[in-house]
Amino acid sequence: MISPNYMKKLHHVNVIIGNKNYNNFIFGILLDDLNFDIKANPDFFLMERDFFGIDDARNLKNWSSGKPLMGEIKASLIVTKYITNDAQNALLKVLEEPPLGTYIFINLESLGGLLPTFLSRVKILNTPLISETEKNEEVILSKASAFLSAKMKERFALTYSLSINKNKTPMKELINNLEEIYYKRYAKDMTLDNLKSKAIKNILTAKIFASTRGSSPKMLLEWLSCVL
Repeated sequence: MISPNYMKKLHHVNVIIGNKNYNNFIFGILLDDLNFDIKANPDFFLMERDFFGIDDARNLKNWSSGKPLMGEIKASLIVTKYITNDAQNALLKVLEEPPLGTYIFINLESLGGLLPTFLSRVKILNTPLISETEKNEEVILSKASAFLSAKMKERFALTYSLSINKNKTPMKELINNLEEIYYKRYAKDMTLDNLKSKAIKNILTAKIFASTRGSSPKMLLEWLSCVL
């Protein structure tokens, strides 16, 4: 039987935020909290994707519905940069009521783009300490993701919150990270999708102007709020 103490310690769906490889951190949790060793274990499911889409969500649902082959515990680790809205919605039932003894870990680069209904069903795990520089980089990346998924009014609010500080660096970094995230999410679609191709050109234009003397990153972000 599964120990009640183990079940109290660990939530059934756990999210780890960061662009590092947290596999060993997660494997340690499985071993310490569940006495679950991933080595040669058919009840461990690993999926690594740049983009986690609807087909991946269906595969995870199918895996979660089956019974463990050994013992009473199954565990899955999903490593991805971005989960599509369709995939998030498809997983809601699994996240809310997974079969007993099923544990899911999801390693994401940031919380940006996650739906409130998705977030309400998971637990965000604390990760090992990172440097202040790495922490600031993750905050900026999260804001860039939030900017892309937000409505125009929310984008203007984010731009205003950054512009209060006289230091323009965070706004410039936000523009740079918009470019980085856009390439990661849509690089494969650029040649086929004119809208995405035009969007990245607008981001590049803002990036160029942001680096020129006397430019206004605030105005550039407000412009991007309207054209992206």
